[in-house]
Amino acid sequence: MKILLMLGLQISLLYAQSGLDSLLKNISGTPDTTKIKILNDYTWNNRNNRPYEALRSGEEALTISIAIKNNKLRAKSLNLIGVVYRNIGNYEKALGYYKNALHFSETAGDSSQIAYSYNNIGGIYRLVGNYPLTLEYVLKALKIFESMNDKEGMAFCTINIGLVYKNQEDYSKALEYLNYTLKLRNEINDKAGKALALNLIAETYVDIKKTDIALQYYYQSENEYKEIGDQKGLSAVWGGIGGIFYSQNLIAKALEYRLRALNLSYKIGYIEGQIAHHNNLALIYAKRNDTLRAENNLRKALSLANGLKAAYIQLECYRYWSQYYEMKKDYKSAFGYNKKYVALKDSLLSQENISLVKSMESVYKAEKTEKENAILLKDIELKEKQRNYLIIIVLLVVAISLVTYSRYQSKKIANENLKELNTVKDTFFKIIAHDLKTPFNAIFGYTELLKKDFDKLSDSEKLSCIDDISRSAKQNFQLLENLLMWAQSQSGKLEFNPKKLDVKKIIENSADLLFHLAKNKSVALEIECGDVQEITADEQMMKTVFRNLISNGIKFSNPNGKVVISANKENDKIRFSVKDSGVGINDETKQKLFTKNRVASTTGTQGERGTGLGLVLCKDFIEMHGGKIHVESQPGEGSEFIFTLAVG
Repeated sequence: MKILLMLGLQISLLYAQSGLDSLLKNISGTPDTTKIKILNDYTWNNRNNRPYEALRSGEEALTISIAIKNNKLRAKSLNLIGVVYRNIGNYEKALGYYKNALHFSETAGDSSQIAYSYNNIGGIYRLVGNYPLTLEYVLKALKIFESMNDKEGMAFCTINIGLVYKNQEDYSKALEYLNYTLKLRNEINDKAGKALALNLIAETYVDIKKTDIALQYYYQSENEYKEIGDQKGLSAVWGGIGGIFYSQNLIAKALEYRLRALNLSYKIGYIEGQIAHHNNLALIYAKRNDTLRAENNLRKALSLANGLKAAYIQLECYRYWSQYYEMKKDYKSAFGYNKKYVALKDSLLSQENISLVKSMESVYKAEKTEKENAILLKDIELKEKQRNYLIIIVLLVVAISLVTYSRYQSKKIANENLKELNTVKDTFFKIIAHDLKTPFNAIFGYTELLKKDFDKLSDSEKLSCIDDISRSAKQNFQLLENLLMWAQSQSGKLEFNPKKLDVKKIIENSADLLFHLAKNKSVALEIECGDVQEITADEQMMKTVFRNLISNGIKFSNPNGKVVISANKENDKIRFSVKDSGVGINDETKQKLFTKNRVASTTGTQGERGTGLGLVLCKDFIEMHGGKIHVESQPGEGSEFIFTLAVG
């Protein structure tokens, strides 16, 4: 058996050399930086299944980065080589590479690699049982990744924290962090990270004797690992499944899975797996009264563990020796190994270490909360300034608009223009008196409340006030934009500058501006551009049209609804549509939507205010482009605003 394993390993190494040599030949003519990036990717992708090939490609990348004096790429190569050494159980060498990576990433000012270096160093300290030092480094990394919103990096950190709590037997905290890791991996569609998180969650459920739940997670993890071809992950999962079968006294199935896992761990040089599988095989053979094989497996596991110098792995070896002798009814030997196990476990799980880990996590969370509060206070100050600017601008817009209209009168159409001016004047005053006044009153009210009762209010009450201030300011800002555009349009001062525009880009930019509004209301925004690529149109006008129509869709959608923005070519026209799943419009209201002299306030599904100016602007701007707009809607069935523009 041993000869076959060694032969398989030699064959895989020869195959790996051939694959890497072919890659090096193919990239020989590429620029050095490109070559390094390709080799670094190769190192990462082969870290589990072909670690010795990964080491060679990593060293190639490192040599080139040193030659061209690129410290940023050098730091990444060092980190990746360290990962491979960690995977094959050479923790001392891995730590050396990680510390070098930290030095050169700091020299290069590369925040991402600084954070990865911290987390990697923390991972080594976790493996050797120094949990306070683990948390010190991992939390440094987590702060950097959070500041960058790097979910992949955050997930690497939270899995380390989860494993610290698992090893300290705080299983509820372990599951909290491991499930959060799984959530992050799902959000970024990282199958390898998802498979690992599922496997570790399964192991934690095994620790708390919930094997039925554990088996479900193991099978999910196995499917993910099979899909991506990760042999290291499969070795761990098969070993875990074998362990559950052993606990259920299904010895034949347990042996089958453990041997399969052991063979795979030797094939890829996965030493931690080899130790775990040898230990578990020992108990399986002991159950079958095969003393020779049982003790050979235990000796092999302990020998490998001593080479790793990993305290928690040595701890497991002592536990398996004790269990073995207990099965043999050699209680003296069992007691001796149990004594070693308890002594080492006490040093790893000392109350001082556990308290220090929890204290470090508490400090991290407190610092995070303090930082978030500081940001919220700055937002309040910013909203107050924006409110003051908005008031000044509104007054200026109204004054300019009135002057413009008064000078435009002529004798021939004096009565008609005077009537139009009175309508516009009434509309502006109505907006100022009601639609602008209401949000400002809300802002004044909440800021006074915060100012007077800040220390009395709970955090949730403060956040509620801030949310209302933010929402009122945003409503006023959008209303002001529409007022300004309308005033320019009616006064004839709005320039019409058509040019080639990227349809998808202009729709995405408009949707991005309203993303947080939609998110706060749990409304999904979907874009479907079909084969339409370009139109000739005025960029500012098109942005205004899309912004108003999308905002309208969000406003009249219920929570968990959606707004779909689409563009499709129909003969010599382009058909644009903004469709919501909201409350719909009755026939009477539809007749008034695009009429200037019937502009009126409307209220959204959550009390959002508006004047109807946006739809009037949309109609004006679309008609300036030679297009038409109409609405299709029934009460309770949502609304679809459709407009067409000529191609070209």
